Amino acid sequence: MRDLLEKKFFPYVIKPGRYAGGEPGQIIKDPEGRTNYLHAYPDKYELGMSYVGLQTLYHIINNDNRFLCERAFAVDRDAEEIMRRENIPLFALESSRPMSAFDAVGFTLVEETVYTNVLAMLDLGGIPLRSKARTDQHPLIMAGGPAVYNPEPLAPFIDLFYIGDGEEGLPEILSVLYETRRHPRVARLEAICRRVESVYIPAFYNDHHKPTVDFAPDVIKPRVVVELKPEYYPAKPLLPLIEIVHDHLGVEIMRGCPQGCRFCMAGPIYRPVRWRCKEDIIRQVDTQISHTGYGAVSLLSLSTSDYPDIDSLATTLGRRLVPQRISLTLPSLRPGSISPDLLDAVSQVRRGGLTIAPEAGTERLRLFIRKSFPDIAIYDTARLAFERGWTRIKLYFIIGLPTETEEDLLGIANVCRNIHQISRKFRGKASINVTLSPFIPKPHTPFQWDECFPEDVIYERIRFVKRHARLSQVHFKHHSTQMSMLLCILGRGDRLLADVIESAYRSGCRFDSWSEDFDFDKWLAAFEKHHIDPLTLMQAIPFSQELPWSHIRRRVSVERLKAERNRTSGQLKTFTPYHVAVGESDEGDHVGQPAFGRGKKRVVTRSSVAPTKNRVRIRWGKTARCRYMSHLDNLRLMERAIRRARLPVAYSLGYNPTMKLSFGPPLPLGFTSSAEYVDITLQTNLMPYMIQNLMATMPEGTVLYDAKAVLGKSASLSSALNRAVYTLPLEAWDRLDELKAAIEKLLSSESLEFERSGKEQSKLVDIRPPIYEVHTEDDELIMVLGLGDGGYVRPTEVLHFLRQGLRYDIVALPLHRREMYRLQKDGRKTDPMEL
Repeated sequence: MRDLLEKKFFPYVIKPGRYAGGEPGQIIKDPEGRTNYLHAYPDKYELGMSYVGLQTLYHIINNDNRFLCERAFAVDRDAEEIMRRENIPLFALESSRPMSAFDAVGFTLVEETVYTNVLAMLDLGGIPLRSKARTDQHPLIMAGGPAVYNPEPLAPFIDLFYIGDGEEGLPEILSVLYETRRHPRVARLEAICRRVESVYIPAFYNDHHKPTVDFAPDVIKPRVVVELKPEYYPAKPLLPLIEIVHDHLGVEIMRGCPQGCRFCMAGPIYRPVRWRCKEDIIRQVDTQISHTGYGAVSLLSLSTSDYPDIDSLATTLGRRLVPQRISLTLPSLRPGSISPDLLDAVSQVRRGGLTIAPEAGTERLRLFIRKSFPDIAIYDTARLAFERGWTRIKLYFIIGLPTETEEDLLGIANVCRNIHQISRKFRGKASINVTLSPFIPKPHTPFQWDECFPEDVIYERIRFVKRHARLSQVHFKHHSTQMSMLLCILGRGDRLLADVIESAYRSGCRFDSWSEDFDFDKWLAAFEKHHIDPLTLMQAIPFSQELPWSHIRRRVSVERLKAERNRTSGQLKTFTPYHVAVGESDEGDHVGQPAFGRGKKRVVTRSSVAPTKNRVRIRWGKTARCRYMSHLDNLRLMERAIRRARLPVAYSLGYNPTMKLSFGPPLPLGFTSSAEYVDITLQTNLMPYMIQNLMATMPEGTVLYDAKAVLGKSASLSSALNRAVYTLPLEAWDRLDELKAAIEKLLSSESLEFERSGKEQSKLVDIRPPIYEVHTEDDELIMVLGLGDGGYVRPTEVLHFLRQGLRYDIVALPLHRREMYRLQKDGRKTDPMEL
């Protein structure tokens, strides 16, 4: 299977690194005698590998020797087309085995827009979409995650839903599968239903989610882990070889949220709040940084600033991370919960944007949705950020909340204007980025019965806010209203929507959470095909109507949610403002008074260390395991290895310091190499142990061949080198006599015109001058080609004239860069380590 992928798949997809596997931290096991579990994330690799829950479950399952856990992700459209054309099934990254070879497949459903991706993955895996069509030869298809708190829209496609925290429940399910591995499919599902709590198996329920067998519970209560144990989190997490969406170390510090916002589904499904011990968090950060080399750490939770000891935690981590030039970041923060110490701790290395989530524009509406902080808390938080040197602030508001009025919309504009006024009192040009998100009523919240406004209503409200906040430094963007409508419909839907989801999939819907892929017209056609009016599904739901998710019972009962929703209506009559509005007071420092004149000239702080200007030149290479990494991926790989080795590398000055590294000519994607070079500028003299440490931290698939101090000034590597030697096994050709004839013809030609494709257009170029040598030696084709001032030609362009008799396409050939050097005018050959 791997050989098929190397020849027919990896060379042709846009980002082969998404599918190639081989990351540091991956676990390879013999599948024989184990329960084989495939953890499937139904979205792109870059998003799935950013999800901390995947790392946690991967670690927990593989820690049990009875189980094997591998990964699969949704493949992008280009990859899907190739897989269907070449009959390549969906495969696991670790072993390249097809999905159908596993005992169980578990999907993580973060939100409803991944439903069509689930069907695409099943289809590519050769597994029937509907659970009733599967036999004992097919794996069990499971699903968990936040979206399964209403499992009904996907119920016909999923064999088993697991509701709640997975750290304990998923291994219990796999244990039952291990013990019943020779039993029929139905018997295994029954055993799981009897022995594991928080499991919903649709086959044992009717269309009204009532049990049809006596061993299935009437109500499914989600699983809650009592304690977030340190052993849940891997010491050596999976380290992606390509850039991902959240390219930093994410560390969970607590689960659940103490605020209880009435619109938020995450609050009720993750209750109760569980805080992790500060010492455990610090140990995890130290350990995982030492094994990954990430340049940033993010403290993750639903409300990070509500962690009881957040100031002390951030300050302690800051002291440990700053010497390594590792930054500390936080997700969105609740106004009024941010201290100067917290902001100082997260701004010592590099200062990004700061996200504040007021959610609503007036105190009345915030009280209604249970975001009980006054306007002054928002302004104090913004003022504190500007005082501490932040120039970019992001504000997050929800449009279309229940009871929202024109006054509330004006309140959003007023908040933006007042923060803009505050920013003018501080030096630096501030940028205020405002995100407006349409309200989506979510299951298990007091607002689950409320209406979701249609597109035209939401757009009018967004335009209203923008009209009243037209300022040069305030920038608005909003989430897709059509996507929000779809999330509402699917999130509150029942089993009748399964046919709509399948029709949308078959019409080409994929990656509906990505704006460039989302096609609402195809969804509307699917609704119309099954005679369902989507606008009807967005209307308010009567309290008397049974909800599709009523059999999933959280700690808070439906009756209590109804009482909570009714009680909020009474708050409209009893609201009392927290304080006088900003700008109306006769005393104090007015927000509306800008500071004029030029600020103080900024003086760049210079290092007090003597300028040693030590440079070390590294020769390194990479094997087939890392061949699908781009040049930027190589740069990140080297930076992380340097951090793990604790090299005293020099950094640039400024707000966002970067390592002083200088790489040689980029290696084309898909090539292996034993002649890559990088210059590293150090703050101290080079010592032998430093290179030993770097060798020890280079990931598997890379090799460090040599290291040498560079004395004095010299030209950059890219400009100094003018020759590169590439090799290719002769077994790539069927007939060597045809190859030798083609080489003779190529070398005897005075010119070789080739159409070289650029980003915008193609042009004819003569590639003959930089072709210096082409010959066969032993079992290899050797090509000596130009670089820099020696001209430039790609090895694949040369092979275009030698393609007669090739067994594979040129892009699938295993090209290797063996050597780079400088050929002097007198004919002397100078190695890069001697330049």
